[in-house]
Amino acid sequence: MAQIELQLTLPREARYVSLLRGISESLLRGLDIPEETVGDVAIALSEACGNVIRHAAGTEEYGVRLSVGSTVCEVEVFDMGPGPNTRTLEEANGDELIETPVNAQDGRGLPVMRALMDDLEFVREDDMTTLRLIKRWDGLAPL
Repeated sequence: MAQIELQLTLPREARYVSLLRGISESLLRGLDIPEETVGDVAIALSEACGNVIRHAAGTEEYGVRLSVGSTVCEVEVFDMGPGPNTRTLEEANGDELIETPVNAQDGRGLPVMRALMDDLEFVREDDMTTLRLIKRWDGLAPL
């Protein structure tokens, strides 16, 4: 399968998360990606977008890039907000993730994404924060 890439710029509004989730699920299913993988990517993508909506103060939009090959899907969610603090970045990129939730809903996104995806990495460059998620699966039969 050829590499397929989709990139979108979205307003930082919760109502667009379900639209993006539907687009990603449709794309992955259309490429005959295993159903469990489709669900894992969709949930992780929703969590990543939810984090941007809640925490990327100072920016009105954010970007999402999905890149799908025959055995891997890479998701990048990026914004021009201030990004997580250095300690949060170190914890998120390390083996252990320690979060102090403010309430029962806060602090669950990163552990959920880490559980569903094979790799999770925050990258802070210049004024942009990128959350990179990678999901792998067994190769597909030739089309």
